[in-house]
Amino acid sequence: MLRIALSLLSLSLLCTSCSDAAIDPSQSLVGAAVLPSAKTLSREMLYISRGGSPDGGDDSLTYEWRPDDSLTITHTFSDNRLFKTVRGRETLRVSPEVAAQVRQLFWRVRPGKLEGVVQDQRPVGCERQGPHDFGEITVAFIDEGSKPGIEDDKVGVFELPTSQSCNTPAAAEARKVVWEALGLLPKSKVAAAFERSEQ
Repeated sequence: MLRIALSLLSLSLLCTSCSDAAIDPSQSLVGAAVLPSAKTLSREMLYISRGGSPDGGDDSLTYEWRPDDSLTITHTFSDNRLFKTVRGRETLRVSPEVAAQVRQLFWRVRPGKLEGVVQDQRPVGCERQGPHDFGEITVAFIDEGSKPGIEDDKVGVFELPTSQSCNTPAAAEARKVVWEALGLLPKSKVAAAFERSEQ
């Protein structure tokens, strides 16, 4: 009888642990089998970038979203000599309700493990088509360590490929999820100026 009770207790604890995961593995668009709890992931910083070119000569937009829900949006132009000009920057606040909703969406594209910037993750079924196959949006998930600087930080990167590069069901869903998440963030004059520069 005692053995049965202990078995049931162990099963209960296991199920509780499973329910603490930020999302169900079936919701992951990058094949992440396990994710930490929502409480743990809410302490990560997200760094999202759009536009730009490794060769310069283009506008880029970045979002730095910290665990305290401050959101810094920066519009930068890099010329072909790689000199950067900040065209605009603003810091906004994300309400707790919106933050919870948007983070839940981004967790669907979070890598299961934070393995550094070199190991960028793409949607299930997508492979990089060559050295110039750059995604349209990059999302970095950053677990900031306790030490000053970046010495013990852990980083995982998701890259959303263009539809021309990959349009698997997972890629199409990831595209929908990422753009929905960005659309829920507070309206930004800096982001609007970037959009006009892209037209």
